[in-house]
Amino acid sequence: MASYKALVLLVTLFLSIFSSAEAQTAPDKPAIILVPGAFHKASVYDQVKQLLNEVDYNHIDAIDLPSVGSLASYVDREPDIIAVRLALLARLLQGHNVVLVGNSYGATVIGEAVSGLQSVGKLASGPSPPGRILGLIMLSGFIPYITEVSQPDSRPDIRVISPSWFRFENTDRVYWNGNTTAFPPQKTFYDLLPTTQADYWSCKLVPSSFHALNATATYIPYTGDFRCLFVIGEQDNSVPPAFAQTYIDQPGAKFETLTIDGDHVPMLSRPDVTADIIRRFAGEKF
Repeated sequence: MASYKALVLLVTLFLSIFSSAEAQTAPDKPAIILVPGAFHKASVYDQVKQLLNEVDYNHIDAIDLPSVGSLASYVDREPDIIAVRLALLARLLQGHNVVLVGNSYGATVIGEAVSGLQSVGKLASGPSPPGRILGLIMLSGFIPYITEVSQPDSRPDIRVISPSWFRFENTDRVYWNGNTTAFPPQKTFYDLLPTTQADYWSCKLVPSSFHALNATATYIPYTGDFRCLFVIGEQDNSVPPAFAQTYIDQPGAKFETLTIDGDHVPMLSRPDVTADIIRRFAGEKF
């Protein structure tokens, strides 16, 4: 873990030397970083990736989070943040502007990954200046409140605030199947998918790390440091609109918001809409 942190620090320091002149505009369409939520692998973004590739978004990273799957018992949130941050820094160093997209818990991860990078690319010198972060898109985000950082002791344990269908395996792993009779994944995640597709993706779910989901956030990106778009799904049964509004209505929160006819995983149920959201956020007009 220490070696990963050292690498991230070195790359961040390298980026910080570009600070004396106007940055050049990246020649290509922005790079896109796609981060899934708890229990999900990056393959949930495959349709969105294809749609973006078809319109010349050629630099897309879909990140499998270390805390989801086989390593769930052994890692906390830090490896997730590092995985996203390394991909982000690599794209910035290549000169690409970047849009980060996070679904559910993935919105928390992208928020932490941009910490300290507010000014990268805005002021730059040299023949190949770094890109800049265009902003963050939070798809049905399950994110920390501002007070979680300003008053860390105020954050409740996830076992107190989690949905009733979460199942905890001690303090190692978290599962989605605590009450599959009343709350099967076909209802909590995929209520807008056809039955066969909902069943397919339900079988793909894997456990998440308790310590990743229960970690205390250290940074909030949506108070003005970065452009942040929160996408609300009208038919989201995991982060329903009323719950999403509690994030948006916080004193000091500065969100752009968009409400769609979506469920909790719109990358699967509404891939066209999701791709269009990303394209417009990246600056396209159509």
